[in-house]
Parts: sequence; C-alpha cells; structure tokens
Amino acid sequence: MSTTIDHLRIDHRVKILQDFVDMKGTSMQAGDQGILRNLSFDQIGEIIQMEIERDQGQISLAFALRALEGPRNGHMREFFELGEDVSTPRPTLTPTKRAEPPGKNAPMEKEIIIKDPGVDGPDRLLEIEDALRRKYDHIGVATSIAEVYAERMRAFRRIGEEARAIAAFKLAKDWMFTYASWATSGGEGTANSRERDLFCAALVAEFGYDPTAGEANS
Repeated sequence: MSTTIDHLRIDHRVKILQDFVDMKGTSMQAGDQGILRNLSFDQIGEIIQMEIERDQGQISLAFALRALEGPRNGHMREFFELGEDVSTPRPTLTPTKRAEPPGKNAPMEKEIIIKDPGVDGPDRLLEIEDALRRKYDHIGVATSIAEVYAERMRAFRRIGEEARAIAAFKLAKDWMFTYASWATSGGEGTANSRERDLFCAALVAEFGYDPTAGEANS
C-alpha cells in the first residue's frame, strides 16, 4: 500500500506553501517545488518521512507525528500544495486467457489486471476485492483494497457525491481494521494497528470530519 498523509500522495507534484525546517534541520522555502517520490511512516519512532525529487536533486524530510507546529499529521495542507499526478496510468481490469497447452484439458488460467474503478459500479466493488485477493495472497492485500476505496472516496467528493463518498470512506476504514485483525502475532498486531490508526486519522483529516463517529467498528 502506498502511504497517504492528509492529502499527500506519492508521484504527485508538490509546492511548498510556507517556510519550514524539518526535525533534522533541513529547511524548505515557500515556492520550492518537486515530485513527492516517497512517503512513509516509522511506526516505532512515530516519524513521517518523505522524499521530494527536485531539479537540483532529491531531498529527504522527516517530521514528528505528534509535533505541535510545522508539517505534521492533520496539518500538511498548510505547508504542501498537491499538484498533478505524474505516476504511470493504471492498467484496465481485463481478464485474459492464456493459451491452453496442447493435449491438456485443465481450465485455462486467468491473468487479472486491476483498474481504477473511478465512479462507476456499486458502492462495494466485490469483483475488484476478489481480483486483488486472488492476485495478492498475503495480509497486505487488505491495505491495497483500503486504498482502492480511499481513491474512490476522493473521486466521489470531487463530483459532489457526498453519500457515496461516505460509503467509500467506511469501506476503506473497514478494510484497514481487517488488515489489523489479520495479524498473526502480538507484535505484528501492534504494528498493523498503528498503521491502521494513521491511515484512518489521515482519511478523517482529508475528509474534514469522521462520518463513522459513534458507529461500532466492523
């Protein structure tokens, strides 16, 4: 899963809106620009890390999650303007059949390619959930599905479909709780729960409020 902090997403252009100095002493000036190439979260140290590719070279930045000023979770919009997506376009979800070997009667294997669903289809994308789970048979698939719904939430908000954006928000949150519940050890459970909580906090900050407040977690 690619990490999201507030509105920030990798492979997007970013512009610095006001001067700041990160926790390592690296300074950025208002007007500086580049492409956000890496965004991650150190769960043990509770540090947000990012790398920005600029014409003069790549720069690494680090911010304490619980800082009281400067760039931090819930306040990234004050310091970073998110620009165009410069990532490679996603391929389409197209089941294709490979050629059956001569003399074999076994079912032909399907190669599943995942497509960004945009705003089409029902609120819950069972076909895409199933395709992802077949394609990636490990615990991290839950975070990938959560990202699909987070992107869908953003798409609905852009066109003013608030009710469907809320539905996508809830599904993204549900899949992150599923991710945490799939942990197979106490240490993994703690780490996954922290990642879940960061993801959900960033989603709430981006949405502007928590539409699931008061509801039991699924």
